[in-house]
Amino acid sequence: MNNFKMSNRCFRSFYLLACLILFTIASSNALDTNDSNKEPARRINFVVSPKQKKFDGAPFSFQLQAILMRKYHKKDFYLVIAGSSEDMLKKITRILKRKNAMIGNIWFDSHGHFQRRRSLFEIGEEEFNYKTIHDSAFTVHLKKLAVYCDINTNVGIGSCYGGATYTLPAVEIFPAQRMNGDSLMIGLSTLLSNSTVYACESFVMTGLGIMTANYSLAGCPGRKKFKDPIYAPVWEKLGEWNCYSGKKGKFEEPVTVSLNQDGSIYVKGKKYLAFEKNKKKLEKKKQQFKKGNYNLSALYQENEEENNKQYSN
Repeated sequence: MNNFKMSNRCFRSFYLLACLILFTIASSNALDTNDSNKEPARRINFVVSPKQKKFDGAPFSFQLQAILMRKYHKKDFYLVIAGSSEDMLKKITRILKRKNAMIGNIWFDSHGHFQRRRSLFEIGEEEFNYKTIHDSAFTVHLKKLAVYCDINTNVGIGSCYGGATYTLPAVEIFPAQRMNGDSLMIGLSTLLSNSTVYACESFVMTGLGIMTANYSLAGCPGRKKFKDPIYAPVWEKLGEWNCYSGKKGKFEEPVTVSLNQDGSIYVKGKKYLAFEKNKKKLEKKKQQFKKGNYNLSALYQENEEENNKQYSN
């Protein structure tokens, strides 16, 4: 009899323990199911464009077209006109907090500066290049966007030569200089939570239709100064964009990039120079190259300004 009571007690204990284990597993599975069915965070796209102190046709054209596109995509696209990275941060975070959203795509509309002989993009007067992108004090405001970015975020450096990897040849007193756009891209991806970064080897155009998913960002500038042998490495890479995947930790095959109406970055099916007509256009432009079309005084002026900055610091 005592043995029966003992075995009955053991059975009840085992039964309760089994029920507890089964309940725990079921609860865990329910949580997993809830997590997997959880809707992904809302994504918002941004174009960050400079606040102008004096009229500049390129950013003005971009801003005008972005304002027009925003009329049709008010829920998922914003134009942010910023005078500094701090100004940009305040405006973007205000929107993201209000919408409880993440960054889907962010495009930095900026001039490139060939005379500085390095890849860069600017927010206001702040220059982000292969050196400053690794300066934690300099990037303090830009890095605060990281919490709103992830491996699904796409970043566009919208400046000419922003992703250039070639070496500019020596000229007069200036030694050969590598552009280091790849280092800038890796640094920016790391800063923004291993996002995917796109940047161009060549010119970035700002004519009509730049937000219609066509080839408007690629092309040939018409101004005389660009038709100089000093620009030869730039012309050879027309319409070519490098892509760095933070998720994979490597560069993908070069592509040609466009923008959709909602500000999202779109990769074209064929590269710009894959079209025969564009190859012919390039060859025609190269025949117009003439030494002296580019005024080398711009290099000396830039060199003097940078030396003055270093001296004042």
